[in-house]
Amino acid sequence: MWVGLAVGYSGCSSHTLVPGDAGEPGAEETTPKDGGDPAGNDDSNDVGGADPGGCPAAGLPLSERGLLAPGQESGPVELATCSRDAWVTVIPRGMKVAVRLQALGSHLLVGAVSYPDDSAWQDKLASFSASPSVPGGVEFTSPRSGEFLIQVRSLDPERPSAYSLQIDCLENCSLRCSRYPLLLVHGWTGFKSIGPIEYFYNVPDDLSGLGFLPLVAVLDPYNSVEIRSEQLAAQIDDFMVQSHSRRLDIIAHSQGGLDARRAISTLGYGDRVAALVTVATPHHGTPIADIALGLLPGPAEDALAFLLNLLGASGGHESDALASFQSLTTSYLEDDFNPRNPDDERVEYISYTGLTCPLGVSCGDICDVEIRWAYDLIYLQAGDNDGMVPVSSGQWGEFRGTIPADHFDEVGQVAGVTGPNFDHLEFYRSLADLLCDRGH
Repeated sequence: MWVGLAVGYSGCSSHTLVPGDAGEPGAEETTPKDGGDPAGNDDSNDVGGADPGGCPAAGLPLSERGLLAPGQESGPVELATCSRDAWVTVIPRGMKVAVRLQALGSHLLVGAVSYPDDSAWQDKLASFSASPSVPGGVEFTSPRSGEFLIQVRSLDPERPSAYSLQIDCLENCSLRCSRYPLLLVHGWTGFKSIGPIEYFYNVPDDLSGLGFLPLVAVLDPYNSVEIRSEQLAAQIDDFMVQSHSRRLDIIAHSQGGLDARRAISTLGYGDRVAALVTVATPHHGTPIADIALGLLPGPAEDALAFLLNLLGASGGHESDALASFQSLTTSYLEDDFNPRNPDDERVEYISYTGLTCPLGVSCGDICDVEIRWAYDLIYLQAGDNDGMVPVSSGQWGEFRGTIPADHFDEVGQVAGVTGPNFDHLEFYRSLADLLCDRGH
């Protein structure tokens, strides 16, 4: 049983990575406090120089014990013969913690802090040891936000032993982060009325300042879900290596949510994504795409011209834009995409969507003039919407309701100016905290 300690850690600033980023700095500080033995500096993946006898010659198997947060201790733990224990701890970048190890048996124990993708103990970030008479430990400043492994083993692994492990926060205890990095996935970019402005306006910097690790996908500005999801999958692989992570959380806006769903389902990335939060994703299609492509009655030419002009998709880019529009039609999503991309039970699916209206009286937000024409068209076909996506279409998995925002406001556009009832930075903080609270 874990015993809580009164340490001022909020639980639950990293730098932002983009595809191709070389990664993060090493540990800023590792001050060993060993139990009177240099074995804490052991650099092998065997049994620390001891004769393994009947233990596996290729290395001790790892037993993952569970989560141990700053401010908690493990209580007495039995260390089985011929094995190593590993505890997961989640520490924001820049937070300094003390890892304390008490040997409760009669054998010398050694421990190490490592990234979770280094369970083989090849590139330890910090090492320490403890003897039965002298506790040991290390002070460690986290080089990046997220989960770490704290491993413990005996120098005499043929005999059972016991220990207790404790983590205390020493500095920057107000920082917080999720277990996994937060990957932000954009929808359409290149909006003519927005220009070359950061899509999730100031969101990565804001989350980073709180302690989270935001990552930003860069996909084609507009293209089919098939093409963009392939791009996303490749970037997920890159980001996992760069951030030393075993999984990612995805927060996706608009078409980005469909790209993420296909990457998880069709492309088999459910083992690498812990949670998917979609914001105004047209999971069931949008009438504006149906009308533009002649699948619903209405001003098809005007709707198509509106979308092409909205995206600035002219001068040879029309085919990519049309592929994107096709990916958002009701028939494609309901008859093809959704049946082919069922939810993965290993992934938690959460959704929100925006709600706007012409005067802002009943919904809390006045629709931006750039998409007011589309709002009216969608309203006639599907009712309440955000100017691009019907409320009914934005629901997938656990639907947590609407936000008072149109399709631009949802990501802080244009240039951070949103309606008076919606703070986009606070909204994305709440999403990060939700994922943190749910263990993602």
